[in-house]
Amino acid sequence: MKHSHVPLLIFAVAVMCVVSALYAYMYHATLVSINRASLARDIVATEQNDQTQAKDLAKIASDTVLERSQVPHFFIPADDVVSFITTLEALGPQSGATVTLSSIDSDVINGAAPGTIGHARAHVDASGSWLSIMRLISLSENMPYAVSISHLNLNNGGAQDTKEAKAPQHIWSASFDVQAAVLVPSDTSTQ
Repeated sequence: MKHSHVPLLIFAVAVMCVVSALYAYMYHATLVSINRASLARDIVATEQNDQTQAKDLAKIASDTVLERSQVPHFFIPADDVVSFITTLEALGPQSGATVTLSSIDSDVINGAAPGTIGHARAHVDASGSWLSIMRLISLSENMPYAVSISHLNLNNGGAQDTKEAKAPQHIWSASFDVQAAVLVPSDTSTQ
C-alpha cells in the first residue's frame, strides 16, 4: 500500500508545478498588461496636451495677426537702408539742432535668406541749444525702427552771444551712435 501513495504524490507535485507555472504566467501577463495600459494612458495624455497646446498656439496666432503684420515695419528693409540715413538727417531740422552724420555702415545682407536680420549704424554729431539737443535725442530714440543709441556724450560748449537775445545762449554739443535693425523681407514684391 505504500506504493499507492507515490502516484498521488507525483500527481500532487505535477499539479503544484502546473499551478505555479500558471500563476507565474498570469503574474507576468498582468505586469505586461499594466505596463501597456500605463504607456497607452501616457500616450493619450501627451496627445491631449499636444492638441491643447496646438489650439492655444492657433488662438494666439489668430489673435495676433494684426500685431504680427506690423513687425516688419520696425525694421529697415535690406534694400532701403537709405531711408534710415534720410530719417536721421531729417532729425536736424525737426529738432532745431545742426546734425552731422559720419561712420555710416550697414551689414551687407542683400541676397540673404528672407528673415535675416542685420544692422545699420551711424555716428551723429550735433550742436544747438539744450532743448534742441534733448529733442534730437528723443526723436532719435523714437524713430520708426527698432533702434538703440549708445556712446552718448553731451558737452556744454559755453555761451555764445546772439544779437537777438539779451542774454548769451549756451551751445551744447552731443555725439552718439545709432543702430537700427535691418531685415531681409520675406516678400520682396511688396518693397
